[in-house]
Amino acid sequence: METKSTSVPVPPVDDLIEVKKPTSLLIAQFFLFPLIIIAICIGIFLLFGYLTWEQKTAQEYLNDVRTGSELCCRWQSAYELSNIIASQKEKLRSTDFVNELVKVYQTSRVEDPRVRRYLALTMGHLGDPRAVPALVEGLNDTDIDNQIYNMWALGSIGDSAAVPDIARKLEAQDPALRRTAAYVLGALKDPRAIRDLKIALNDSSEDVRWNAAIALAQLNDDSGSDLLIKLLDRSYVDRLDGMSADQKSQLVINAVKCLGLLKFQPAKDKILTLSQNDPDLAVRDASLEALKKF
Repeated sequence: METKSTSVPVPPVDDLIEVKKPTSLLIAQFFLFPLIIIAICIGIFLLFGYLTWEQKTAQEYLNDVRTGSELCCRWQSAYELSNIIASQKEKLRSTDFVNELVKVYQTSRVEDPRVRRYLALTMGHLGDPRAVPALVEGLNDTDIDNQIYNMWALGSIGDSAAVPDIARKLEAQDPALRRTAAYVLGALKDPRAIRDLKIALNDSSEDVRWNAAIALAQLNDDSGSDLLIKLLDRSYVDRLDGMSADQKSQLVINAVKCLGLLKFQPAKDKILTLSQNDPDLAVRDASLEALKKF
């Protein structure tokens, strides 16, 4: 018995539909447009989030430092407070905020050291002399970084009442404390520090000697000029270890500015050379400005 085979009729070639490659318009329709819509939705969400978000006030952050239930929350609140305080300092100085801040600082000795560091920064940014006694007391902290932050804050406030206490740090064992003390004494510009800074010119640490020389120049004393001239020698500075190129250039710039401030004639030719040949344009600019003072 013969079996008939069945088959699907094949359309003529002319009737076949060409399968084309996807065009850029098709890709945009199925992929790009949805991505754009998603991005717009996310943008709207973030915008509404930003509009409804309210930053805490300085008083609220201080309250969090004082009453926070977790230690991590207290130091983070102190950090945030130090970041926002500069924009509010004029308003806060006319309130009792400074006194409250000092009280919180004084009772935070047993806290995470970071709490006192950021509170010290906050007092420095405020620049209110009412904080000076508490910051001077903080120079006796066992944590070295806390002492450094306190010295920085005292320098920012600019009250010369702290000069004797800071000058004593020039005799500290830690070179970072001695270096910071020399720097801050220069910023305070109190002649009472000259004698101690001259002694620091013979410190065992180069950093301390440089900072002492710079501080003396700010006090219009040229006792450290020989050290400063040495910093005009690029071959010497470039051999220094542990410093980035930017830090080395800044060291040269500081020396140039100080020698210009002193109008120290033996340095004039070296500064002129730097103004013409130094590879760092910032050093050249500083040298040109210093030459105007001679």
